[in-house]
Amino acid sequence: MSTAIEEMHELEPHIRIGRARAAVIMLILSDALSVFAILAAGAYLNALNTEGQFRGGDHAPPFLPGLLIAIALVLSGIVYYLWERTARNNRGARGGGQPLFLILALLLMVVGLAVQIGIGASLRYSTPVHAYASEILLITWFTAAHLLLAAFIGLLVLGRLFRGRLAGFGYIPEAVGYWWYYTVFASVLLWLFILLLG
Repeated sequence: MSTAIEEMHELEPHIRIGRARAAVIMLILSDALSVFAILAAGAYLNALNTEGQFRGGDHAPPFLPGLLIAIALVLSGIVYYLWERTARNNRGARGGGQPLFLILALLLMVVGLAVQIGIGASLRYSTPVHAYASEILLITWFTAAHLLLAAFIGLLVLGRLFRGRLAGFGYIPEAVGYWWYYTVFASVLLWLFILLLG
């Protein structure tokens, strides 16, 4: 008897590539629904504004750390794109592209994650938490979870790169890139939404 993992190695390369792309795209689509639900809920609460509780005022998250996260994430996406292109062009090579680009993209993602966690830890809303504060807390920690997942996936790809296990698997940087770019886009979109709410 063979297992599903054993059969996976027997699949044609184009089938493995298609499955990897489809899996990441399905993950992105399902997660995008969550992002749009958060945006819709925040917009609804802002428009409804019962009891005047949906106001940022003095409780809005600080602007500068959010801007630094957005810049770090956009730079991370650009640097990852540069690495992905070199990795896909060097399919047969052991190195799988310039490791410096991947390391820099990963470092920028980790810096964004660290600042995001710092923002989340510094938000001091009094209890009971009103509508504005709950929306800001949800967006802050939702974004932190996405940055953590992207950083973890980046570490896994870096491990494959240093072990020389990307040779012949040029679709892995591409599939990871889909999630990487989505994480950057969704995080910046949510930050801009927080600015509009404040």
